[in-house]
Amino acid sequence: MPWKDTCPMEQKLQFIIESRSGTLTMTALCALFGISRQAGYKWRSRFSLRRGEDSLEEHTRRPHRTPLATAKKLVDRILRCRHHHPTWGPRKLLAYLRHQGLPSTRWPAASTIGDILKRHGLVKPRQRRLRAPPRTQPFSRCTSPNDVWCVDFKGQFRTGDGALCYPLTVMDAASRFLLACVALRAPEGPPVRAAFEQLFARYGLPKAIRSDNGLPFASSQSPAALTTLSAWWVRLGIRLERIDPGKPQQNGRHERMHLTLKIETASPPRKSFAAQARAFDAFRELYNQVRPHEALGQRPPAQLYSQSRVALPSRLPEFQYPFSDPHLVDCGGAIIWGQRRFFVSTALAGQTLGAYCLDDRYVEIRFGPILLGIIDCTAFWRGLIRPWRRAKR
Repeated sequence: MPWKDTCPMEQKLQFIIESRSGTLTMTALCALFGISRQAGYKWRSRFSLRRGEDSLEEHTRRPHRTPLATAKKLVDRILRCRHHHPTWGPRKLLAYLRHQGLPSTRWPAASTIGDILKRHGLVKPRQRRLRAPPRTQPFSRCTSPNDVWCVDFKGQFRTGDGALCYPLTVMDAASRFLLACVALRAPEGPPVRAAFEQLFARYGLPKAIRSDNGLPFASSQSPAALTTLSAWWVRLGIRLERIDPGKPQQNGRHERMHLTLKIETASPPRKSFAAQARAFDAFRELYNQVRPHEALGQRPPAQLYSQSRVALPSRLPEFQYPFSDPHLVDCGGAIIWGQRRFFVSTALAGQTLGAYCLDDRYVEIRFGPILLGIIDCTAFWRGLIRPWRRAKR
């Protein structure tokens, strides 16, 4: 015969029956049922024959008064702010409200604001994903504005009129200042260079630019992955930083900005390409001037960013190659060495390279500070040998 399951209400009724019978003392009876004497006296005094089981139901534990409850006018203001900025969390809302509100206003804690949003159905639970740890080496440490600019294309999408939109985004790594968010019709070098010319003229030059390995920032078919665009950056004295292929987490702060950009401007896309461009401009203004950033102490990026002291030169400086004659890359992407034509890269057409003899067979080819490769003067192949693939004599 199986044991019978009992519920708390049945145990309470059994306790009342035993208590009213008077066969056991209250101390012994409470020990038998595994409750304290205070609980025993409470249930015995609460029981009523007229109400029966209803008198033994649990009562609400809600306090009669809550003097520390958030005032309704503050709750309404929090909800209005959330309505205007639906992607902001409790910390950003609190920082924004403190900045906009009166100095004497006592705002609730961020956790309380989170509870308020949850009570009003404004929080969507999401499943946490396992993420790879961010990479910081061998990249530069971003401690000051213009140490590193991050550049990338947000994934393309079609606007309401069917036009393809490729958002080009450029952000200062230290201050998170969104320098550019431009709607382009194709991820090609000339429009990207035009966008960077405007940025350099307005904000000056950074020390380094961090990008992925895709066009027009890099090319696997070119020595040192140089493109016409990145070669121009090198001529300006900008150091190139590239993340590993398939490792977007190495540019994590930029990818996180892309998520916010997608939620606020492209979910869903605007009705036309022009409307999408205007949405990007409005987002950039909000992101830089208004939106608090947790990594910046809940300050907007505009409070930390300042222009670079290195201005865009009117003429590109030429590289100097000590102990080497300059070699001009022709329109076909080749240089002449020893009456022989060696192919380098069409991306470097018009650039001046340095050539340094290592011995009577190998010549090292450089583009400014960058080692492009080595040419073998005796080999049939008239192209660059990658430095780590140098043939044995």
